Amino acid sequence: MMPIDAREQTTERPRSRVPLRILLKALLPALVATVLFVLLFMRASSKKRVVESHGMMRVTLSQKDASFRPIPRAAGGATGVVWYAPSGPALRFQLRAYGLKPGRRYVLEMQVDKAIYTVASYAPDPHGDLAIDTSLTQFQEGVCVGSNLDPPEPLAGHHQVKFWIKHDGRPASGTMPGVAASAPGAALPCHGDGDGDYAYVLLENETADFTGR
Repeated sequence: MMPIDAREQTTERPRSRVPLRILLKALLPALVATVLFVLLFMRASSKKRVVESHGMMRVTLSQKDASFRPIPRAAGGATGVVWYAPSGPALRFQLRAYGLKPGRRYVLEMQVDKAIYTVASYAPDPHGDLAIDTSLTQFQEGVCVGSNLDPPEPLAGHHQVKFWIKHDGRPASGTMPGVAASAPGAALPCHGDGDGDYAYVLLENETADFTGR
């Protein structure tokens, strides 16, 4: 009879050891991918909207250069901030913008999911500051938009919202010319500067999450 020790020695094959250099080389791509994921996650988390102590959420706006990099106030860039209720039967928000040009008119645009609504036209104060305090019961156009009209959308459900401020180059009064009187939104009023300048001044740094009930 074969001794037990001898049988184990004949049935168990010697295990080859993987050199540490080869093992590290094999694991390196996974380690690099993990580190990159963590860094990207931390960067994305740092740009999330901020929860204020009173339950409102906060997103910021900034004027951006051709590469979409924020222009600091010290370099002449405009800035803004929006506080909003993250849920409810109405979208309640307060917008503050600084560094705008006195004497010009600006429109508030909101991108709601994939639709863009021109909500209202405003003029900043003599210091170039703009204050908007309002509540929306539905997403809809509020000033003349010509053929760029998006149909109204109810607030119910979850929405991704971006707040923008742009020059209001629409006519100073009346309605948008060249639009048939029977066209949807043809009666929406114009309150612009009449110069055809629609350049964006403030764009979002973060996207607002809103759930309508």
